[in-house]
Amino acid sequence: MSRRTNSSCLGIAVKVYLQLNLWVLVGYALALPATVPDLMAAQKPPQEVHGLDQYAVLYGIPVVAATAVTAFTCRTRPCPPWVFLARTAAVVALSQAAVAWAGARFDSPDWSSRSLAQSGAAGLAALLCHRAARWWEDGGLNGGRRRPAAGEIWHALVPFRASDGELPHYCVVMRPRLRHVEVLQITSQNKDDRADHIRIPNEGWDFTSGKAHWVEIGLLPRRVPYEKFTGARPKGRCPKPTWKQLRDRRPAPMPSGSPSMWSRITQRLG
Repeated sequence: MSRRTNSSCLGIAVKVYLQLNLWVLVGYALALPATVPDLMAAQKPPQEVHGLDQYAVLYGIPVVAATAVTAFTCRTRPCPPWVFLARTAAVVALSQAAVAWAGARFDSPDWSSRSLAQSGAAGLAALLCHRAARWWEDGGLNGGRRRPAAGEIWHALVPFRASDGELPHYCVVMRPRLRHVEVLQITSQNKDDRADHIRIPNEGWDFTSGKAHWVEIGLLPRRVPYEKFTGARPKGRCPKPTWKQLRDRRPAPMPSGSPSMWSRITQRLG
């Protein structure tokens, strides 16, 4: 038992050491627009950055580093493109603010000390952005209840097709909105003979039931308010082949006609 504990402690120590070096490297990359001109000015004779190519490298590397931080944050839970861009911009802005603060706070004549402080501040800012994004994804101010993300499978109270009421079902999240989520319902009733359903494997989300499942694709996604989700965490992710098929599909528009006519059609499909 003690040997296992020692191994665990060593593993944790190695992991912390590697992560520390990783964030130091990220901070160094983010702080380049401040540290490199500072180093060049300290040369004898002093030098300056000039030329479009030098400026592109000097300011492009921090953007690449910020993009890598955001990609690392979103690696287990993909985020929409606008969220990815917003998080990348936040990493760039906050890290540069941290660099400016460190440069003013540690106004040392020694370039290496000043550079170390600025790189450390930038790395810490990037780490805080990463942890804040993860905290928000894990529930944030929502009491630890995660908000559903596209491609995840959740259990929720899904509304009926064409009447009032709702029943608990598994569902695939297609698109989160401000106040609700658009989902496609999953059923365990055999729908192999139906063109408006496709088979979804249990891999990655259903490890116990042993039942086959189908996703309803014949209707537009249904709207489920956030408070109608019955769990705090997803059951898992939709299998990649099925998710690609669902994501690429183009739902047919609702047919014209009176509500009673539409109700009769959906009831017949059901």
